[in-house]
Amino acid sequence: MPLVRLAAIEDYEAFDMLGCTMYRIAWCNKLCPGNPTESPEEGIALFNEWQCAVAAGHADIDDPAERLGKIVTWCLAEATITAVRLASEIVMRCKSADYVIPLAFDTNEYQGQGLAYRYELAFLNAQARTLPAARLMELQNLIQVKK
Repeated sequence: MPLVRLAAIEDYEAFDMLGCTMYRIAWCNKLCPGNPTESPEEGIALFNEWQCAVAAGHADIDDPAERLGKIVTWCLAEATITAVRLASEIVMRCKSADYVIPLAFDTNEYQGQGLAYRYELAFLNAQARTLPAARLMELQNLIQVKK
């Protein structure tokens, strides 16, 4: 049985998301139920319920590296404008140690599943930095072909 950590209300910290105040758990960098949230009171219930499911072996959220892999695979399969924008964000993160994929972005530039993936990318900076070279080259080729 995996060991998990439950959140307390004081674990939430406020941040600005496109002019709206959101809250995230300071010690958890995963995008998961209750993190981030608009209401820490609601978020804590969702997060702790999810953590209990993880402890019981019923987690339905992939490892962050697997999540990034799904996003990369989706970008390469879709090859839409949104997919190319996502690919560009990932490539910039891989190539520049100083670049961090921001949480704030223009939501009008992304559509459908790509919008959900773009939100998620902001929580996958560490994984994007260590993307295998072969996948990075595939994304770069996608960007070049669609320009």
